[in-house]
Amino acid sequence: MTHSTSTRPQSFQHRPPTDTGECSCPIHADSDPFTAPLGVRFADHVVVEPIDRETASGVYEAHHTYMGSLPSVNLAHHGLYFQDSLVGAITYRYPLISKKRIRYGVDGELCPEPVEIDNLPEAIRGTARRVLPSTDTPVVDSEVVAGDTIVEAARICLGVRMPNLASAALARSQERFLANDDRDTRFLLTWVRSDYDGAMVRALKDKGWTCTGYREPGQASNREDKPIRERYKWRFLCPVETDRGQSTLARWSA
Repeated sequence: MTHSTSTRPQSFQHRPPTDTGECSCPIHADSDPFTAPLGVRFADHVVVEPIDRETASGVYEAHHTYMGSLPSVNLAHHGLYFQDSLVGAITYRYPLISKKRIRYGVDGELCPEPVEIDNLPEAIRGTARRVLPSTDTPVVDSEVVAGDTIVEAARICLGVRMPNLASAALARSQERFLANDDRDTRFLLTWVRSDYDGAMVRALKDKGWTCTGYREPGQASNREDKPIRERYKWRFLCPVETDRGQSTLARWSA
């Protein structure tokens, strides 16, 4: 698929190179990596390896749609590789929260916080009905968990256009992070911009993630202003033990 200069999101958290097509980031420094077209099975060729902060930062600066900088403190940086070529990056960190209330349904499943979809902006109501679990499920229990038992996938970014790559790469990265994690991690957290939908949301759900609510627009008083903070974002959580029993990457190979 060719790169587009349109400002409308075309794939999950991806910004194409400049109009000239020139890019000196770690992905494109030597040449454009090979990608597979829609319909070609590729999941077995997606590999995740640790990368350093400098490499991750170069990927985000060149290609992340709205957060080109890195958090100051991180737990791990993953390089996403397809056929031995770097194509993206994912960074994990502790979220900037001290605690979080978790709600559970009858069968122990995660439940969203109370949400009145009709009170949301009209532009995101349709997406809200797709991503949020039914609010008809009764909340039968809740608990408050410490912030250091939650790990956030704070940056998820691709530097190429390739159907379903983001989904397969996130699944592979998630599995590797948890396999090497010796912390008391109970939940994974990530945020999805309200105008993103499709393969990434399906991938999150397939890997045991649940949309539990949203963040309203608003700048942080103690951090640099960012345009993304003027948008709604969906909050997705994944219980760690649930993830370890979820499906494989086969669904995302074509």
